Amino acid sequence: MEAINDVEQFLADIWHDIAGFVSESAVYIDHAATECLHWHTGGKIHSFFKDAGAMSVHELDMYNFRYVKVQNCKKVVIISTSTDLAFYQRTVKMMLEKNAFEHCTIITAAHSSVLNYEDSVSLEDRTDYIKLKRDVKSWMHSNQQLQDCSVTILFRPIFISLIDNGLFVTPPFSDLLSPLNNALLKNSQYAVDHFVSLFNSLLTYLNLKEDIYSIGKFSEYVAEKLETLPIAIDRRNSLVATKRKGVSLIFVDRVLDLCTSTSNNTESLLSRILCTLPHLPHHYNDVAINMSPLFCGPQEFIDVPGCLASNDKTLMNILITKKQKEVLATMNKILIDILSSKENLKLRENLKPKLATRISAHSLEKLVNKFKDVDDLHIISESSKKLQVVLGIIQALTSEKTSRLDLLISLEKLILQNIAVSRDSTSVLGQLSNIIKTREKRGLDTDNILALLVHIYALVGTEIQFSLQQEQQLKEAITDAIFEDITKLKENILNSKMSVYQQTLSLFDVTETESIKETSVKIANHIMKTLHEIAQQRASLHNYTSMMSKSSSQEIVRRVGILQQLLTDILQPDKYELPDLHQRSPSFISAGFNLFSKGRIKHHPCDNNWIIIYVIGGITPEEIRETKEIISLFNSNCQITIAGSRLLNPLDIVEKVLLSSINY
Repeated sequence: MEAINDVEQFLADIWHDIAGFVSESAVYIDHAATECLHWHTGGKIHSFFKDAGAMSVHELDMYNFRYVKVQNCKKVVIISTSTDLAFYQRTVKMMLEKNAFEHCTIITAAHSSVLNYEDSVSLEDRTDYIKLKRDVKSWMHSNQQLQDCSVTILFRPIFISLIDNGLFVTPPFSDLLSPLNNALLKNSQYAVDHFVSLFNSLLTYLNLKEDIYSIGKFSEYVAEKLETLPIAIDRRNSLVATKRKGVSLIFVDRVLDLCTSTSNNTESLLSRILCTLPHLPHHYNDVAINMSPLFCGPQEFIDVPGCLASNDKTLMNILITKKQKEVLATMNKILIDILSSKENLKLRENLKPKLATRISAHSLEKLVNKFKDVDDLHIISESSKKLQVVLGIIQALTSEKTSRLDLLISLEKLILQNIAVSRDSTSVLGQLSNIIKTREKRGLDTDNILALLVHIYALVGTEIQFSLQQEQQLKEAITDAIFEDITKLKENILNSKMSVYQQTLSLFDVTETESIKETSVKIANHIMKTLHEIAQQRASLHNYTSMMSKSSSQEIVRRVGILQQLLTDILQPDKYELPDLHQRSPSFISAGFNLFSKGRIKHHPCDNNWIIIYVIGGITPEEIRETKEIISLFNSNCQITIAGSRLLNPLDIVEKVLLSSINY
């Protein structure tokens, strides 16, 4: 646990330092920094700043500044993770011009070396935020006659949310995903430069020298950027002569395994929660939980939602690693313990112990309803975090989406066995075409089916070739479905909140039947092209081309994700060669060469006592559960931390891989 405790201390030091600047200030904080602090404080961001002496706390977002004006406050602290100068020139400028601040402190997660300046800005002006300071002063002067406005800009590496012991995500890089087409790698250059700059700050704080490994083209690109970062080279060189701790840092491309990330078949209850409950606004890793059952009647709703973030990491660990039956039993005990406190003698008499097999979401719901009879609000507030998690579980398991998810799980299982048995003669695409046509009768949305298609193509990879006839049939079914969905959108017969898929279709300015048909064909062609690219992602790998495993002739085929396979191989006691894991050669780097030692690694990840596996593009709770299970099987001396851009559900992949690349 030493390694992850060091990360926790890294976060505590950063936020303690930031808290020292906010006294008597208005605080503006952007969404990514908010999410980082959200997990650090267990969802108590406002209390964190108010306890530090802040006058007020605001979102750092363009739409807020049309009407927000801070009264009787001369100091402002702006906390931002953006590297985009245009963001500061638009958002920060508008906010400063709206108010009359005399002192401005900007705390940014963007080192001055990674801010996106225009080419015309001189090297001197880029150093130590000189140009940005000058701009901020001019914006402050424009609103007042004072000439002695002070501006301070500080770099602080705000980029990590610690979700569980051994798991962290990086909110400023929630959208960072390796492209399917390697020709587009350089499009992410600014984001990658920012990412490696912040990772270097973490390693500097921890006083670690890293061995960098990668699997996948984009991960290789990120590894190269970190290895050749001048400040990182200086750090590593300074540690050579000392007795240093080491860490193995492994970057993995998400697109190598989009099969696991689009699966609904999971034992992790956190996965079910992420699939059913809405995200908190502007968050990618936490959900909005309706807290009204604690206080209100069935028709009433409390505007302020609950969430999962907690300083008690055991709660998240339970949601990730335990099976549903165990989770329900644990939550049942938590509720009974709260209700059985000394202050609730009357309630305690009415509580009867329940067999674990009889505990369900509905029985938990009945226990929660008893809290309406609790007169002492202190009891509820003292246990509020546990109650939020319990309500999240209840709402996920009783959601109207449950039957849809159960159907998708059964389809996934049938598809896996069909493909494994029939191989190239599989008729699975024909069956999917029929499901698309009858999706409404089955209670499925088009985006659910798109996730299933990504799952199938990622599963088969290059092992199986679908027939041209089946693919043509599938493309026609997709075209018809999109045509129907666009037509419904134009007729405004959708009453519920629009999904990302529906929002994407609504961006096409088409009204005539013929133009809707043309647009539908165009989108269907794009989807089929993308599915083919997904199937090719593991083609260059040696050991990890297949996602299907069958340990014996008596057992059914099961899906095995690339992270499972990789971690199982890494933890083998004999430390055999891993041909798909590439490592930069330190000897070549020190000699000034820019080479990658492909295939043959001179070191092994387990040579260090800490391994961080970072999945670029995000990770699912089920993968975390599986990796924790694998780790428990090996008697390894290594501590292993799993990390990723964000926590994922299947529809996130549909949005990022299929929909975001459509040309309008």
